[in-house]
Amino acid sequence: MGEPTVGHAGLPTATDGEVSSARFWNAAQGGKDNYERDRQAVEAVEKFAPGITADARSARQFLRRTVRWAAAEAGVTQYLDLGAGLPLAPDIHHIVSKHQPDARVLYVDSDPVVLAHQSAYQDPPLSSYIDADMRDTGTVLEHAAAHFDLTKPVMLTFSSVLGHFSDDEAHAIIGRLLDPLAAGSCLMLSHDIPTPTIIAACEVYSAAPGALPYQPRTIEQLLAFFEGMDLVEPGLVPLFEWQPDDATEITEVMGYGGVGRTRG
Repeated sequence: MGEPTVGHAGLPTATDGEVSSARFWNAAQGGKDNYERDRQAVEAVEKFAPGITADARSARQFLRRTVRWAAAEAGVTQYLDLGAGLPLAPDIHHIVSKHQPDARVLYVDSDPVVLAHQSAYQDPPLSSYIDADMRDTGTVLEHAAAHFDLTKPVMLTFSSVLGHFSDDEAHAIIGRLLDPLAAGSCLMLSHDIPTPTIIAACEVYSAAPGALPYQPRTIEQLLAFFEGMDLVEPGLVPLFEWQPDDATEITEVMGYGGVGRTRG
């Protein structure tokens, strides 16, 4: 069995016969761009930690509600999706374009598995995809400047990906990306907290060949990512409590999410 190569969000990518992080989460969220071994990995984690697939779906639903809020309520027209993962319609550009016809969406990932499916993210001039490591914030911002008007607000979305990074890396990524953005820009993140179910799920998943370690964080640690920002109501809450709609599933509390806005 080959060694993992560098991929998704600058992290190891599964080689043939190993679990792919992107495909694993696609399978967990009910997508179709995955293999039997990915579905088996999801089933193994779900058996040991019941509710983990509902948590994955909840994170996707949260992403969709937050970008809809940003487009419909906050008037944001520019979206930078970090660690986009595999497409799973409706994706961000499908949602925001219904409210902001001039919206621009830039998806960022560095997993070859995602790169192979990038055509689903390419809808010029509405949306585009770049193959980049989110830790290479200089490259990400260079592409953002080419696609966006950085004198206007941008929404950064981190959908259940920051757990793959250390505290120092995660804070550095957020800080460097937010720094040049206009006042009123938004930071959206969803993240699992260290509940018994999540800890068990991480143990099982991390043991799978090619899997990417995931670090759950406490609510206090998550709040630190929003330091100096104004949290949008209802704040940092369980994913299903953030401005729920008719499609929102009520699940065991495993993930938290929030949206912050930078001050003028």
